[in-house]
Amino acid sequence: MIEFSDNKPIYRQIVDHACNLILDGRWEPGQRVPSVRELAAELGVNTRTVLKAMEELQDSGLIFSKRGMGFILAADAPEIVKDRLRREFFHVSLPRIVSEMKKLGISADMLTDWIEKNMGDN
Repeated sequence: MIEFSDNKPIYRQIVDHACNLILDGRWEPGQRVPSVRELAAELGVNTRTVLKAMEELQDSGLIFSKRGMGFILAADAPEIVKDRLRREFFHVSLPRIVSEMKKLGISADMLTDWIEKNMGDN
């Protein structure tokens, strides 16, 4: 279940939820994904809202419609999601982090040391 917030449209939150399910392996490439009605019932939202999210997933190449089966997860969906999230990280999240580092006087070396201690070989 998603805990919806006010900072982003619900359909976008559903798209983000679907991307997390893809990355977690709960939606597997080549497999059928829940229908619009199934997702609407599961999430407690209007079917039009879910349809808008599914259209975005389809436009992104993550899912495709197969006659008689519904929506199927594309074979390369996990990589598409990772690429999208990497771009978002480097263009949105990282610039904010770098700005905060500058304010706090955190150098690249300090960050590298922290990463090596806390992330290991991950």
